Amino acid sequence: MNDKKHCAMDTRDLVTLLADLAEQIETLIGKKGAVSVFRYAGKQMGKRLGAGQSGDAEQARGIVAKFFKDKEFMDDVTLEGNGAELSGCRIGLVLRDRGVQAGSHALCHFGFGLIDGVTEAVTGRKIITLHVASEYHDDGITCHETW
Repeated sequence: MNDKKHCAMDTRDLVTLLADLAEQIETLIGKKGAVSVFRYAGKQMGKRLGAGQSGDAEQARGIVAKFFKDKEFMDDVTLEGNGAELSGCRIGLVLRDRGVQAGSHALCHFGFGLIDGVTEAVTGRKIITLHVASEYHDDGITCHETW
């Protein structure tokens, strides 16, 4: 019989761990280096998520929205034209607790890279996702992105 307690990590725990990792990488290679590493990792993951699928930008964005919601990184993702609204962003909540503005942290760039990678894999078109704004409110954080 196993007497050890099973402790599962929730999404906030995972985001906190990744934010810690990003900050350690930033200490080693600087802010631009950490952003580059996380954006590259996100893009590679995005390419894997979109691999073998061919379609338009709408299909690619649907894959991204499903990933963010399924992994509980966001409560909701609204896609319109060349923009996205990310509601209830767990990454932004962890960053807010650390006094870091959402959209500027290396961990945010992982998400931007993921959008880029899925879009490229599905449509064959390269894009560069950029942070537009973050709104902090009682229910959490809403981020706006464009490409």
